Amino acid sequence: MGLLSVLLLLIGLIYTAHCQNRGTVRLVRSGTFSSSYSAGIVQIYYFTSSSSTNRWGNICYDSSFGSTEASVICNQLGYNGASSYGRDGSTSSYGTDSSATIIDDVSCSNSNYLTLQQCTLSTSISTLSSCSLRTSYDAYVACHTTRIWNNPYSGQIRLQGSTYSSYGRLEVYCNGQWGTVCDDTFGFTDARVACRQLGYSDYNSYSGNLAGSSSQPIWLDRVYCSSSDSCLAYCESCPSSEYHDCTHSEDVALGCEFDTSRTDSTNTLSTCRYADSSANIGGIIGGVIAAFVICCVLIISIPICICCCLGVGIGAAARGGRSGRATVVTAGTTTATSATVTTTNTSNLTAPPPPAYEQQPPPPAAYPAAYPAAGYDAEKAPYPPQQGYPAQPGYPPQEGYPPQGYAYPPQGYEAQPGYPPQQGYNYPPPAYPAQ
Repeated sequence: MGLLSVLLLLIGLIYTAHCQNRGTVRLVRSGTFSSSYSAGIVQIYYFTSSSSTNRWGNICYDSSFGSTEASVICNQLGYNGASSYGRDGSTSSYGTDSSATIIDDVSCSNSNYLTLQQCTLSTSISTLSSCSLRTSYDAYVACHTTRIWNNPYSGQIRLQGSTYSSYGRLEVYCNGQWGTVCDDTFGFTDARVACRQLGYSDYNSYSGNLAGSSSQPIWLDRVYCSSSDSCLAYCESCPSSEYHDCTHSEDVALGCEFDTSRTDSTNTLSTCRYADSSANIGGIIGGVIAAFVICCVLIISIPICICCCLGVGIGAAARGGRSGRATVVTAGTTTATSATVTTTNTSNLTAPPPPAYEQQPPPPAAYPAAYPAAGYDAEKAPYPPQQGYPAQPGYPPQEGYPPQGYAYPPQGYEAQPGYPPQQGYNYPPPAYPAQ
């Protein structure tokens, strides 16, 4: 039994170490804390000007503390702003507290801030300050009982299942239901982005055993964030349906804290309200742009390819080249040799049109009835070649030209009207002897 008690104590210490992160706030009454309190004296887990060790202490109610500062404290606790605030000495509702005051001069510029780290504050408490002399100057707040996640938006996150507001099971709101986040690939960058969405500057841990209910869906799996993301929805937007290969034993448990070495978060209650829809719209726009670029490439490249193919085909058809075999016969010996024979396909070629002449030759002359002379059949035998024309160079002499021993005496036939006289020969020609 003693061993079991020690084990439970160790588990409790480990759990408390996870829960109590720098910057955590809580509400106490008469020095007693309960996570169910929505009103009480404000305490913060922070370091002091004289020690870097974190401890619980009170916040001084001074002239800078007002409704804006009270609302930011309630926002950090998960409540929807403050309904009232004041100093502990002005009411007996919350008893007295003996803890030291460690924070002074709290001033917030926006009531929609999520944590006190987004405000200015001081850890130096003057020995002459009223806060250092009397516990009656401890600040208290009374928060609205409605939670900031009572009217959630898609992609909103919260920490649940723990004693303090800075540590818990990471839950995300998708498709009208709160669900968990699987720890597959979930790393320090993802943890830091989630904490910054909640108003903290950094994470303290992102492991633990705060399994969600079996009735809860596991919405996000394999989350990948960049250091510039301010909302978890920019890393992974809500899916249309639950898909994962996780169990609730792998649910992410996240601890957030104030880290003065890192830049403060600038997120407010509404910063990530439209992050999920923006991520979806961005994905749609990206898909449309990608499709447009692909269409443009296809529109440009397809005609070019068609033109290239047509050019190659037309060139090949014009050349009509093809390879074949040639046979060379030399001195009675047949030898087959390889050669490239270029042939021209003339089946589709048409003969050129005949030349067009503007003038037609004149009709033949009307010869007298006595022509031709008897003994000569003009249709069976052509006219003999004309005498007096020498043979042309490069052409062999025609057989029977000129006829031997026969002279063509000129006849006394006058030129016909409309025809020029024939030089060196008068019509009609003489009668030729029978051949």
